[in-house]
Amino acid sequence: MSDSSKSLPAKIFAFFSSFGLATSVLVMLLVLTFLGTLEQAEHGLVASQARYFESAFIDRIDVGACWRALAFNAYWDIGNVSLPLYIVPGGYTLMAILFVNLLCGGIVRIRKSPKTIGVIISHFAILFMIAAGAVTHHFAKEGNMSLREGEMKDEFLSFHDRVIEIEKVQTDAKVKRTALVIDEAKYRDVTAAGNGRTFTSESLPFDLIITNWKKNAQPKRDADGSRSDAVDGYFLQELSALDESGAAMADEQLASACVAIAKDKKTGEAKTGILWEFAAAPWTVTVGADKYLISLVHRSYKLPFAVRLDQTEEEKHPGTERARRFTSKVTKLNDGHEEKRVITMNEPVRSEGYAVFQSTFSSGEQEGTGVKSSGFMIVENPADHWPLISCIIVAEGLLLHFLMMLARFIKVNPWTFSLSLIAAFNAAFALAMWKLL
Repeated sequence: MSDSSKSLPAKIFAFFSSFGLATSVLVMLLVLTFLGTLEQAEHGLVASQARYFESAFIDRIDVGACWRALAFNAYWDIGNVSLPLYIVPGGYTLMAILFVNLLCGGIVRIRKSPKTIGVIISHFAILFMIAAGAVTHHFAKEGNMSLREGEMKDEFLSFHDRVIEIEKVQTDAKVKRTALVIDEAKYRDVTAAGNGRTFTSESLPFDLIITNWKKNAQPKRDADGSRSDAVDGYFLQELSALDESGAAMADEQLASACVAIAKDKKTGEAKTGILWEFAAAPWTVTVGADKYLISLVHRSYKLPFAVRLDQTEEEKHPGTERARRFTSKVTKLNDGHEEKRVITMNEPVRSEGYAVFQSTFSSGEQEGTGVKSSGFMIVENPADHWPLISCIIVAEGLLLHFLMMLARFIKVNPWTFSLSLIAAFNAAFALAMWKLL
């Protein structure tokens, strides 16, 4: 049957299952990896990852940064040159296309027979790995926790998720502190000063109206008093989310802000204030004899265990001031049980679905405290072990395919030969892991 006689759905399926599409996507992923690695030298890991690998489309390529990363500026300095792009797919889109291509071509379209069972298993494992990346991107929680020697914490702050917290000031020290939380997703679209969204709660004597939200801003004094959006002599000046080189700043470097209006439910009296992420103190609202603290902060997540920093150390390369390794000796506390652990660079501690990575170190000299401290990156990833599982499945599938081909060549029963060797290999591997652990 000629291609012209195929129906439209058949043509679409043939396109998405084609080997040519798979080759094109893999080549584009290779190019993106190359460019993202080059730009990382100037823009950092977070910004490069966001532009090339987490985005649906790429907005531009910093040609100048790539040129300098390749050391070509030693021969010809082209300065800061950027190539604007609008329709080039980013890593997120390419991985979605590759997933569909593997599903159509490697699972549905492939000929099903004992000869291809190993290849089908390997394709399924690769699909599983791509799915793991999607789950990580959408559902993983990432944040940081800073500890000084001797300090203990059981929560960490998110890198990206921001919330408005409303906490009633308690005069009784025995009363447990609680706070109402409003997620950023519920108000970040009210960007105009004239628009607002009202939030109410039965436990609050006032309604909170959020307006004039900005992703990156800072309060500025209204010197001449001419601005209609000024609050107590200050207004929110929006800042660019790009750095001096034009690269997107990391989300944790941005300072979100908004205007909040607390309207008394009984009297209708309204009080207006500015909520700024980097404010030195929360905005205080007094209603009757009660006081409430309202702040715009990064969301905090509770850990199922506590971590105490016992000792932190820094190793430097001989004869230099460059850090070679950061190491933290910590104690994990859970229900009265203490467990000594060591966290160092590239060697995290994993427990109860969380991974704790060593990220920063401070000797305390710059702060003037003289107390050493460590910064930890905390990750809760539902798909943490999925890549390992998929790699094992890929290896099993390819091993099965190879052994079945070998069995046919030496003219023995393929299934008996292949499965017996795989079972023996897995038993040996499990025994070795058991001895190591």
